[in-house]
Amino acid sequence: MADIAIDTAVRRGESPIGSTTSVAAGHATEQLQVQEANEEPVQYPTGPQLWLNAGAMMLVCFLHGLDLTIVAPTVPSLTNEFKTVADIGWYSAVYGLVLSATNFFFGKMYTVFDLKKVYVASVATFELGSVMCTFAPSSTVFILGRAVTGIGVMTFISRSFPVEKRPMMNGIMGFAQSFGLVSAPAIGGALIDAFSWRICYGINIPLGVIAIVGSLFWMKDLFPNPDLQLPLREKIRRLDPVGTVLVLPCVVCLLLALIWGGTKFAWNDWRVILLFVLFTVLSVSFGYVQHRQQEKAILPPRIMKNRTVLASALFCCCTNGILAVTEYYIAIYFQGVQGYSAAKAGLLGLPMIVGLAVTSLLASFSTGWIGYYTPFLFATSIFAPIASGLLTTLELNDSPVKVAALLGFLGVAVGFGIQQPVTAIMTVLSPKDIPMAMGVLALGSGLGSSAFIATSATLFQTRLVAEIANHSPGTNTTILEDHGLSDLRKVLGPDRLQDVLLGYNGAVIQTLYLPLGLGLLTIVGSTLTEIKSVKKKD
Repeated sequence: MADIAIDTAVRRGESPIGSTTSVAAGHATEQLQVQEANEEPVQYPTGPQLWLNAGAMMLVCFLHGLDLTIVAPTVPSLTNEFKTVADIGWYSAVYGLVLSATNFFFGKMYTVFDLKKVYVASVATFELGSVMCTFAPSSTVFILGRAVTGIGVMTFISRSFPVEKRPMMNGIMGFAQSFGLVSAPAIGGALIDAFSWRICYGINIPLGVIAIVGSLFWMKDLFPNPDLQLPLREKIRRLDPVGTVLVLPCVVCLLLALIWGGTKFAWNDWRVILLFVLFTVLSVSFGYVQHRQQEKAILPPRIMKNRTVLASALFCCCTNGILAVTEYYIAIYFQGVQGYSAAKAGLLGLPMIVGLAVTSLLASFSTGWIGYYTPFLFATSIFAPIASGLLTTLELNDSPVKVAALLGFLGVAVGFGIQQPVTAIMTVLSPKDIPMAMGVLALGSGLGSSAFIATSATLFQTRLVAEIANHSPGTNTTILEDHGLSDLRKVLGPDRLQDVLLGYNGAVIQTLYLPLGLGLLTIVGSTLTEIKSVKKKD
């Protein structure tokens, strides 16, 4: 779910399909802004070549959307396969972690290296990560595969198409990713029930190969980039290697502290304290490097001083955290607590994604009509906490219709505002600052999903042990490590199963208080965002 907030930009009141921002922006690239009026006439591809190129990019966008949400229905199967509950936070968090940490680096690479080669190399990296996930013999290898996959997330290159076709192409690519997002729970559930959880990741391999072949033959960068001729030393310098190197360990230290604290180690353990200290030191060092680099930095300080940029990043962080945590633990609730099949769990989770997609589209159109984005930000800040709060009332034997309805309500609530930070950025900032600000939104979105998934995993594991001990004192909680989350019915007798499931349900519900808190926190982003009319922007 992490990137839906930045995938479709709205400018001057246009609908999302009129966006000029990259779609599927796993790496929010610096858009190489082309002043077509000052360029020599360009012969764009037409006919079959145009649509074959678009088809290859659509496939990548679809795979990106699919990979964002397909991990949730596979979590119970992964715990059964690898016999561990301790790693569930990493399965999704590491994807957002790497995506966030490499975000600006890939944006810089587009400015100094061959566009086509960088694009193809990234898709190939995505493929490598998918292979590792598909054949992973252990939880550690699977996590490493998810990390490699996160490196390989790539963007749609809108400049490959004529100006008059870019709005349409942006819309097509946005639809491809949205279709992947919406269909992933159902596709994942069906594949798990019919074959294995491994096929959920293996499906990327043949489709990715088709995308690579298509890109090699049909993608062309039609605008010459003089920076391609720079010496390698100068290219590396422009990538801000020091800043890039500081980002990854900084985020890793934060996630390790959040995942280990309270579970593997006590919060006051020297290891956890050291991780927080390292995170602080690396963060300060990164800020200092960016200050020294100024406009050459991967994150120029003047961008980070903008109130709307910071408020929008906070809003994206919260909304993506709400969606990621809810989707993750509702999948566990359906398969573990209720005992539904993966396919049924996937179908019951669809209302949240569908509600999100439909409402975000309607809100984007309405923004152009009303002229202001802030009402929709506040709508999310009002309704998202209510929807998340209602989900904390779920009980062991609740009707699946009730759960699906509440998920749909949450999707609608978040959908009101999830695209509006992009609209705010494109309304408030000058065109040359928009790409870097979009990168900040990507960072906020990625950290929102990864950091709060990590936090929720710690909370869930802690509460799971406590709740099972409370409801079923004689049950050895190591049974979860031995059999996973969805096989409890096979190993527990009926006299003990009900009590364990009550504890299981209690742990899920208490974890869902985290999205409630994030929903309340969105009011800060809504309030601090500057109020400007999209109709008055030149």
